[in-house]
Amino acid sequence: MGVSLHLCQAAPASCGACCGQYNFADHSREAIAAELRRHTRALAAVPRTREAFSEAAAQLKAGAPAPLFPLVRVCPLLGFLDGAEQRVGCLAHPLVTGGADLRDCGAYNSDTCETFTCPSFIWLDDAMAALVRDACADWYLYGLVVTDVEYVRGALDLLTRALCRPVTADELWQKALPEVAALFRLKSDAPGRPANGRVFGRFEEAGGEEPALRTLDARALGCVPAPEDALVLCLGYEPTRGEALEAARAVVRGAIADIASALEKETACRA
Repeated sequence: MGVSLHLCQAAPASCGACCGQYNFADHSREAIAAELRRHTRALAAVPRTREAFSEAAAQLKAGAPAPLFPLVRVCPLLGFLDGAEQRVGCLAHPLVTGGADLRDCGAYNSDTCETFTCPSFIWLDDAMAALVRDACADWYLYGLVVTDVEYVRGALDLLTRALCRPVTADELWQKALPEVAALFRLKSDAPGRPANGRVFGRFEEAGGEEPALRTLDARALGCVPAPEDALVLCLGYEPTRGEALEAARAVVRGAIADIASALEKETACRA
């Protein structure tokens, strides 16, 4: 395992999750876009000096919503890289400023930013990364999916179960990309998910500064544990009744079945 692709800026997709992009109670697309837009507009006219950027960053931080997980830093230097608001990235990076490296003015320093390796670089391979990139071309969805390795690999495991044979990311890219895209879109618009929960995928705000890993006790809800339960948590569902758990499982199963059907149809057409 291991990725040689540049996950942060994998054109046309991009991700700012390591900069705290989603670390707010309201991490909807609209709310995150509004915050990134605020950063972008505020920094647009700021002189490219450490003093000016540090002052601007402090003002942006003071006006930001409270973070969902206090221990996770939110960098005020993250914003949109283009006028169409299709790519996110560091507005203090030398490739953006025209030469000056102003990353020390943000939540981290330039050395940390330069050397940090997202866990997805380790746990995904190039084929998986390319699949996520091409199935999630927009910045909001791409960041949600590419940083959730358990969701991506869990989907492959469920497909292997459904088809009783191994399924590769290359095969999915070639034969079922639209159906995979529909599965990945559940990360942003899964039906029946609480709109105001204090959770982010597998993690929850549990009264402390650090995010707590959520678990699902299916038996306590009157259900038998199922292979879909890990993805149910990854999607942010918080079932408190057996009926709710089964409904969330059905969403996952439906998306997996659609992909499996596309793969079987493609195989039949080639026979």
